[in-house]
Amino acid sequence: ADDNLTCEEAITYAAAPVSLSYTNNAGTGVCLIAGQVTGVIAANYTECGGTITQTWTFTDNCGREIQHIQTITVEPAPVAAFVTPPADDNLTCEEAITYAAAPVSLSYTNNAGTGVCLIAGQVTGVIAANYTECGGTITQTWTFTDNCGREIQHIQTITVEPAPVAAFVTPPADDNLTCEEAIAYAAAPVNLSYTNNAGTGVCLIAGQVMGVIDANYTECGGSITQTWTFTDNCNRPDRKSVV
Repeated sequence: ADDNLTCEEAITYAAAPVSLSYTNNAGTGVCLIAGQVTGVIAANYTECGGTITQTWTFTDNCGREIQHIQTITVEPAPVAAFVTPPADDNLTCEEAITYAAAPVSLSYTNNAGTGVCLIAGQVTGVIAANYTECGGTITQTWTFTDNCGREIQHIQTITVEPAPVAAFVTPPADDNLTCEEAIAYAAAPVNLSYTNNAGTGVCLIAGQVMGVIDANYTECGGSITQTWTFTDNCNRPDRKSVV
């Protein structure tokens, strides 16, 4: 009778045509017509399914033909799945730069043996980066659509941590000045560099800020403070005062 087979079962079936017996049950002797005929297989299926027919045909010496056709409905092969898809993760800002620059390939398979039923290969991830020195996310998406129009997808979400806070480079220590030296000092605020030493690119926070001088002295002495303040785009302040 007609039957349904999985794709893998169909490979075995199509490789081994079978013999079918025939007879007219006319006793023995000259009147008996009996024997066997091997089926002829016509396979018309892919990993998406299809059919196989096996046809047995016999023509007797009188020119009379009998025929039987078995139709096998072949089910689609199993849908592929990604092999060891990566889990979500956290990365530093500098690690994120490296990650975003190098999409990776992810293997997929349906583990359906070999031959027409096997769906296997690799697909390269598509990266969407949405982060700054203040953090954010990166997604890497792997998508595969087989010849049957069946899609599988895996999305890895990377949480990007904020870049390190910047610090002033060699900030000056407190000092003592003569009254005349104080006049020159108070008249010339200086720039102070800052950096977070986070390589290059989006994670680097670096620059210079001009000191703000507050002079509170007379001929009798006193003090001068010079204050450098920097607030990054993440609203993290850095402050240094020298007296």
